[in-house]
Amino acid sequence: MADTPTRVVPLSRARRWTWVLVAVAAALAAWHLYGIFVTPERPFFWIGLAFDVLVAVVGWLLGRAWPPVARFGPDGIRLDGSLLPYTTITEVRRGAVSAKPFWLAFWLPTSLLVGLIVALRPSGDFDREVVELRTDGGRVRARWRDHRAAEDFLAALREHRPDLEVRYGVDSDVFARDHSPRLGVGGGFLAFGLGLWLFLGGWFGLQLLDQSLEHGPFPSGPTSAAITRLTSGLDGFAPLPGVARDFTEWSCDRTNGLILGPDPGAADLHLKLEGRTPQAGAVEARLRQAAGMDADQYFERLGPDDLDFELDIPEDDDLYIEFSTGCVTDEAVPGLRDDFTKLAAALGVS
Repeated sequence: MADTPTRVVPLSRARRWTWVLVAVAAALAAWHLYGIFVTPERPFFWIGLAFDVLVAVVGWLLGRAWPPVARFGPDGIRLDGSLLPYTTITEVRRGAVSAKPFWLAFWLPTSLLVGLIVALRPSGDFDREVVELRTDGGRVRARWRDHRAAEDFLAALREHRPDLEVRYGVDSDVFARDHSPRLGVGGGFLAFGLGLWLFLGGWFGLQLLDQSLEHGPFPSGPTSAAITRLTSGLDGFAPLPGVARDFTEWSCDRTNGLILGPDPGAADLHLKLEGRTPQAGAVEARLRQAAGMDADQYFERLGPDDLDFELDIPEDDDLYIEFSTGCVTDEAVPGLRDDFTKLAAALGVS
């Protein structure tokens, strides 16, 4: 027996797929981590990153539990780092176990039509060949789709333990250490969860490929020129001490705003002039004239069509005027704020 060469019998390709799963999870984790920096105020990519790490850990643990081959050496069966001595094997059983519960659990939530097709097919169509070794330390099982692999496993075992008789019938409800995927209901739900994770993780990740704004960003130079042009047409206004000047920056939504949220690098600058003054009607009328608006017009986009500089004068008993630049980059906001300050001063508000 000592001179017998080591014989290698394939067990399962599951480990190879778990390493693929780990690699995909690592790639999605890196992509979702980038998404966190793009949209720090949105929870989607934080949740995605947590699931990516969970999938990677689970895949790594499962991969370690499923050795790709069994090596029949002179002293025992080596399954990765563990050795199963031939002397500890007390019984060998062979049987068939259906993987139909796995495919039902996977397909019914995924596709009702395919799930019904699986349900109508006989359980024997999903059989896996199982070899169970009863040892001093408990039961050990391996399973294959092809019965010839099971025959090769048993032939290699007989070379070292010809005294063992192969019995038929495996009780799958009794606990055993499985060195290949068990393919039961739990595994089917796990596979469905992994499929759902891959779909959602990929879909959320694809949103990062389009970070454009719904409107803009608009160029700051022409916007500044349009504000300056309007300011130059305003003079002779008396100071309006009862009118307040208020600057606000509105967030700019992205095209994929539901997932990505607003762009932290862009803003829509608003200047609001509001207050009680007896000159409200005269100021609004002069401003409409300078902006080229009709007397009964309340909203106007000023400047070329490729700008979003807007003037809003809603119907109000008091003075209420609001200007907005449209979405511009954050770097342009300070300069446009200065332009708005000069515009407010021209209207008598400081």
